Amino acid sequence: MERKTILILGGGVGGQVAANTLATHLNGRHRIVLVDKQREFAFAPSFLWMIVGRRAPRDIQRPMEALLRKGVELVQAKTLRIDPAKKTVETSVGPMSFDHLVISLGADLAPEKVPGFQEAALNLYTMEGSSRIQKSLEGFSGRKVAVLIVSSPFKCPAAPYEAAFLIQDFLSRRGKPAEVCVFTPEPFPMPTAGQKVGEALKAMLESKAIRFNPNHKVTRIEPDGNRLVFENGKSETCDLIIGVPAHQAPKVARESGLTNEAGWIPVDRGTLATKYEGIYAIGDVAAVQIAGGKALPKAGIFAHSQAGVVAANILARLDGRAPDAKFDGKGWCAIELGGGSAAFGDGDFYAEGGPDVRLYEPSRYWHAGKVLFEKWWLAPFGPKRQALRLALNLGAKARGISVSL
Repeated sequence: MERKTILILGGGVGGQVAANTLATHLNGRHRIVLVDKQREFAFAPSFLWMIVGRRAPRDIQRPMEALLRKGVELVQAKTLRIDPAKKTVETSVGPMSFDHLVISLGADLAPEKVPGFQEAALNLYTMEGSSRIQKSLEGFSGRKVAVLIVSSPFKCPAAPYEAAFLIQDFLSRRGKPAEVCVFTPEPFPMPTAGQKVGEALKAMLESKAIRFNPNHKVTRIEPDGNRLVFENGKSETCDLIIGVPAHQAPKVARESGLTNEAGWIPVDRGTLATKYEGIYAIGDVAAVQIAGGKALPKAGIFAHSQAGVVAANILARLDGRAPDAKFDGKGWCAIELGGGSAAFGDGDFYAEGGPDVRLYEPSRYWHAGKVLFEKWWLAPFGPKRQALRLALNLGAKARGISVSL
């Protein structure tokens, strides 16, 4: 049997799951190559705990090799060019050819798109930015903190709201109560999940005295005075600005000939296949259409599930079987509220009438589940990871929720 090469671009959630799933079943029969520019993996959901001092960088970073199964070749390199017709990829360490390609390059942050952002705002979506936020909150003596969402789409739609909850809780516990405000161009929180979920989350914000400002699209930030200027003609001055910057597809994706007008890679919503045979896109870099002309949110849990589907279909093709795995559009999210409590949402984003999502009452259980999920991701392969997986799945099953890993 001819040995094939499966090339995976990006070592985030989707890339790791795809590589490890393939390695589990192939046992060296075919070559699995994962390309990522970093040797260290950082668990981005835990940046939120970093901003309030509950995690340090060393707590949420692991060498990539420790998280990959035997049989996965890790190549530290930057992806420079994808030629889907010739089935080649140019990297910073040379060209690579492939038989199957999984593009899991995520989304790039583009803070430069809003004048003044880089000078005045602290970036919630980077480790460096989260460390700076933590230091700023430790010494904070002001009256107003702004959590600013620049534009949509952005990854992890719950994250800025979680940041607002955690910051409000942190400052209150320190005896430094301040007004915490959220500014977003969207009409309500997490609009893709539906108005019912958005209104429930808005009520949670208001119950914590967090001011929610919808339909506020920022046009610029004036660093001298930390003044936010919005498209609707309003402005606001804040003592501390914590920002979710604009997102865009990586340049190598935009130049690949695989993207739509917005720069994302459109895929079949079931198989995640692109218009080229044997090439798939998963996670944040992919554009997946759902009911109502909307797009599937950019979230790690979707990348996780999509990776399993793509791996299963590649395995089928390698074995000469018809690929029949389909991504079902289901996902879940734990939403940190501070004080060791979290809410929880799950649902079907492929429902015919639009996403059918339920938001569960806040509980310490959901927070504990989120901690377990972090520990599972960062654990090396072996008995410990298996035990964490079992605990997560059994706990969810007991509450009638599907979070199978």
